[in-house]
Amino acid sequence: MRSFRLLLASLLTPFLAVACSGGEAGEGPGAQGAPVDGGTAVIANTSDFDAFNELVSTDYETSQVLDNILFMNLVRLTPDMQYEPYLADSMWMPEDGLSLTYRLREGVAWHDGTPVTVDDVIWTYEMSIDDGIAYANLQYLQFVDRVEKVDDRTVTFHFTDAHSDAPMDFTEWTVMPKHLLEDVPPADMRNAEFNRNPVGNGPFKFVSWTANQEIVFEANPDFVLGRPHLDRVVFRIIPEQTTQLTELLTGGVDLMRAVPPSEIARVKESDIARILEYPARSYTFLAWNTRNPLFEDPQVRRALSMAIDRQAIVDALLYGYGTIATADVMPFQWEYDDAIEPWPYDPERARQLLAEAGWTDSNGDGVIDKDGRPFRFTLATNQGNDLREDILVIVQNDLARIGVDVQPRLVEWNTHINALKLKDFEAAVSGWSVDFKFDPSEVMSCAAIEAKYNYPSYCNPKADSLMQLALTTLDREQARPIWDEYQRTIHQDQPYAFLYYLTERLGVGNRLNEVTADARGHLVSIADWWIPESQQWRSGEEPVAAARGE
Repeated sequence: MRSFRLLLASLLTPFLAVACSGGEAGEGPGAQGAPVDGGTAVIANTSDFDAFNELVSTDYETSQVLDNILFMNLVRLTPDMQYEPYLADSMWMPEDGLSLTYRLREGVAWHDGTPVTVDDVIWTYEMSIDDGIAYANLQYLQFVDRVEKVDDRTVTFHFTDAHSDAPMDFTEWTVMPKHLLEDVPPADMRNAEFNRNPVGNGPFKFVSWTANQEIVFEANPDFVLGRPHLDRVVFRIIPEQTTQLTELLTGGVDLMRAVPPSEIARVKESDIARILEYPARSYTFLAWNTRNPLFEDPQVRRALSMAIDRQAIVDALLYGYGTIATADVMPFQWEYDDAIEPWPYDPERARQLLAEAGWTDSNGDGVIDKDGRPFRFTLATNQGNDLREDILVIVQNDLARIGVDVQPRLVEWNTHINALKLKDFEAAVSGWSVDFKFDPSEVMSCAAIEAKYNYPSYCNPKADSLMQLALTTLDREQARPIWDEYQRTIHQDQPYAFLYYLTERLGVGNRLNEVTADARGHLVSIADWWIPESQQWRSGEEPVAAARGE
């Protein structure tokens, strides 16, 4: 367990730095005595990586490497979604919430030996907001007005407005080395040589990159928080899931993401690997276009949600690796209200609610109608996504039981997304990936009703006022009941039928110890991973023999 000293200042309200041990170790025949140094962990990756540069990277797998292997962010999240200093050793904020000051940890150097300073922080901020960069995560910095250098180790971010959880904006924002990138024009940053030959300040150093084959990192012996146990980490690019699984079960790789649910039992029954489950940062939904008269009544939308057997979707399509969703907040986010129960699967009650709203089968054709209009609509999703195509079939069958005629429509991905953004759909199955910081203003507010991400064109002034109040309440405990009421409002209104939160399945070789995975990702504890000396690969050994300790 590491603790962090908090720098106090008069008239300032400090953030308490929460020390953590990285969560509980994954279960399985792993822990064998005290941790030892040495060995190589091999991780399967489906595709090659993006640029190892915060300013231009856009994919999840690369962000995992940036945050956990190559770099130290100013702050990092703990397993319970608190934040603690990381590149910084302390942080503080005045009571008005209009600034946030970080003091950098002493002795942190880039992997080429150059000290990390506030100049790197300020330069990275300036590049992040440069139009020539088109930084993909600009929302992290939306409240920053200016950045002030106090001294070489102390920097203050001044905000335009006070806002909740300000430090969380910096948990996924990575400071880059100014001295290696300042001569690259912003418009050329995506093609910078640095992107494929990065220099970081984190627990592992970059070694080599063979395109579409493998990427190698080695332990940083000078890492400020202590050398990681592993000597090397190798990412092997293996596009096919079946090949990844074979490699996991024969010792060729030590870690595989997204083990197919149908193969979970096979991994669990093996003597070489185990499964770790953790929450995905995404949820799947069915969006109702509330501009359509069919879906303008919240009672009708609730009825439709109650007529869909969401547990059957989780059980049949996800093999149980998911939970029914209740709102647009995810269970790992501190704002989540676990007191809200999902609407039950109750077709009879759904029929009653629809009848109360005027929808009955007046002509006996099996489809309910109102004022001469049958309850018939098109339900779209992206073609080629087998899971979502199967969801359409389940929804079609479920709603047919209450007299609603659903006509599935499969469209190409870009067509699907553009239709959602333009509100050119009746109903659609899709999903959202979420940030750690919950801010629904772009997807659920009245102000965003014409914007591209408020797919259902949802607007409820009550939800708006709760959202804005919560987002400007600095204290979490004061904000929590506000968010609870917001979620109850969304739950009643059902602008989406919230289908499920996905559970990720991580395949882990049994020789790896101290592997943890949670909403922060599958590499969050990599600096603590270790391999017993008897199972560390040696030159000339077959991977499967070494993995089993033969």
